[in-house]
Amino acid sequence: MVKFDIQVDIPSDVLAEPASRAEHILALQIKKDTTPFVPALTGSLSTRTRVEEGTVIYPGPYARYLYYGKLMVDPETGSSYATKGKSKVKTDKDLIFNQAMHVMAQSHWFEASKAQNLKKWIDVADKAVKDELNRK
Repeated sequence: MVKFDIQVDIPSDVLAEPASRAEHILALQIKKDTTPFVPALTGSLSTRTRVEEGTVIYPGPYARYLYYGKLMVDPETGSSYATKGKSKVKTDKDLIFNQAMHVMAQSHWFEASKAQNLKKWIDVADKAVKDELNRK
């Protein structure tokens, strides 16, 4: 499982509820903007990705495997297939991602999305905090 925590530096004792809602809004935007960078053959990983509070969660060991982008093999056979209960070991070989569904698919997709979207995310967070404070 790969998780990303979204943190906003606001005094939580004064702004806890608005900050929490703003973090959730920002996490939803990050998930949306990052989806084109997530490897996909069927879209299953993107479909199973969820936002809980201020955290974007890409579930399961498969997400971790793709995120780090290195081929993992059975240490005895060298095969990428391992029998049930066997642990794989990481190699130095990079995974090659099919980009038919997501043309920007790559490992370390959060960093790639952040490089492209950080200013937008700052603006979204700023607007979300202001909107939440104005609701009071």
